[in-house]
Amino acid sequence: MIKLTKNEQDYLKAIYTLEHLGEESAVSIQLVAKKLSVAAPSATEMIKRLSKKELVLYAPYRGVSLSDQGIAQARFIIKSHRIWETFLVDKLGYSAEEVHDEAENLEHASSPKLVEYLYALLDYPETDPHGSNIPSEVFWKKDEVEIPLSQAKEDGSYYITALNTEAKNFFNKLNIKKPHFIRVIERLQDGSIIIKEDNTQITVIPQFLQESILLMKRAGSVTSSLKTEEI
Repeated sequence: MIKLTKNEQDYLKAIYTLEHLGEESAVSIQLVAKKLSVAAPSATEMIKRLSKKELVLYAPYRGVSLSDQGIAQARFIIKSHRIWETFLVDKLGYSAEEVHDEAENLEHASSPKLVEYLYALLDYPETDPHGSNIPSEVFWKKDEVEIPLSQAKEDGSYYITALNTEAKNFFNKLNIKKPHFIRVIERLQDGSIIIKEDNTQITVIPQFLQESILLMKRAGSVTSSLKTEEI
């Protein structure tokens, strides 16, 4: 994540939201300006600045859309906001109705490291107090190496970082949505591995698929280190 101002982050989040509300591939400057309650010339100036940073794709009179990097930045801001809302409700006793403004301030002051530590502390929630999905992408991680499922240790907890098409089809045929977190239960004699997904469903993964499922160690150590490591 690159360092951005609060205004730059607000614009990226607004464009992301508008892109997902409409059917057009680009969002008009007028819509962005209305969303942020600013004048159209001010919106145009900011969008040109974001374009120079390669965060948006902008063509005069055609509108603006986010680049891949801009999408990642926007989703991080959204994750930060929704994680803070969840933290305030679950850990500090706020009501869901009073957390938005607090989270709006906190989201801009939070580093990817802090957000991912909070995500681990909250045990990787899927939704915020309002029922909105929390992006599951990891925007900061310790210096750890991805490993295929074939190298996972029994009784280890892992975060799934990637599935190839074959692995995705395997889960789809079993009517299983892509699991985010797994625990390796047992390695069988035929090479298959039994996993438990998100603390619920048990699945047997055949040996030929195991190289197609990439993992990182689940951050149980992150949760405990929150007590001692300064963030």
